[in-house]
Amino acid sequence: MNNENKIDICGLELKEFAAQIKETGEKTFRAAQIYKWIFNNGESDFNRMSDLSATQRPKFAKIFNAGILEIKRKSVSGDKMAVKYALALKDGNIIETVKIYDNQSLDKYTICVSTQVGCPVNCAFCQTARMGFIRNLSAAEIIGQILAAAFDEKNSSEGLSNVVYMGMGEPLLNYESVIKSIKIINSPDALNVSMRKITVSTAGVVPMIEKLMAENMPLTLALSLHAPEDALRDKLVPLNKKYNIKSLIDTIKKYTRTTKRRVTIEYVLIDKINDKKSDAVKLNELLKNIMCHVNLIPMNSTGNGFCAPSKNKISEFKNILVNGGTNVTVRSSRGQDINAACGMLYNEINKNINISSNSNSNDNDSGDGNQS
Repeated sequence: MNNENKIDICGLELKEFAAQIKETGEKTFRAAQIYKWIFNNGESDFNRMSDLSATQRPKFAKIFNAGILEIKRKSVSGDKMAVKYALALKDGNIIETVKIYDNQSLDKYTICVSTQVGCPVNCAFCQTARMGFIRNLSAAEIIGQILAAAFDEKNSSEGLSNVVYMGMGEPLLNYESVIKSIKIINSPDALNVSMRKITVSTAGVVPMIEKLMAENMPLTLALSLHAPEDALRDKLVPLNKKYNIKSLIDTIKKYTRTTKRRVTIEYVLIDKINDKKSDAVKLNELLKNIMCHVNLIPMNSTGNGFCAPSKNKISEFKNILVNGGTNVTVRSSRGQDINAACGMLYNEINKNINISSNSNSNDNDSGDGNQS
């Protein structure tokens, strides 16, 4: 049986895996043993699982696999604070995953995962949009990204503090796989990441936000807003034509009331596009009395005509929000020298860069994009 026909353990919760083990005629406690090898040790080879018998190892290997994704290229930033991985899927597609360290001691890190190959949302400033939409990722492929990055060059996932769904794709348009992967990430039997340390970003798929609301998961929802009024957002985020700003704001208000969780508002600042004083004033008015935090993201040049405002304009925009009573921070961009922000993998594919397994590189493309 080839890997394509095997059951990928990375996409199963422990209780599901135990049920599968029982069907093989083995004791269900074997599931916990194998789970520990995969999620605690990053081990995918049954032959190295020493607490399995010599007969069980080939037996399980014929039925199951642990789809820790293959690293085709690894790029490390000059300050060592960010690592970008190009990971190979079984069908030959490539996706990107980013590891971002929290501090100089490199003992804690966040992993940014992709949820789709390409993206159907088609945000004007996003490089991934140029790929179009190819397909959704399975829950196993989402988990496989985390395991590949977490166990790269070490035999432990210790240090994994946050997981953010901000890579390629619109997470809420791959809802079932995303929710399944969150449950596995959160499980004490698997990666044991607190729900409060998991962030799901969306360009504003209203029905799915409402569905997420009902999941009763205390994770963080991030809304990629990028404009304070419909005319501009229609151009930047075409999804706005289906779910306009009023519907988004009404839904976010309901979300915060229901979940008691603060929402993050992501706002990419683009020079001469959405960075005017009047935009900041409108944004303040829009977010009044909403339990939220604004994350201002200076746009990094992607060769499509968009760039960041000056530092003075960014500071001015921020101060207007602060003076209006809005909680706000300006995101510090890490890994710019390796294009490590979401949405830049398309450039690498498009330029036919020869990617070799586990090769370190400092890319020098045109800057990093920002999630849609």
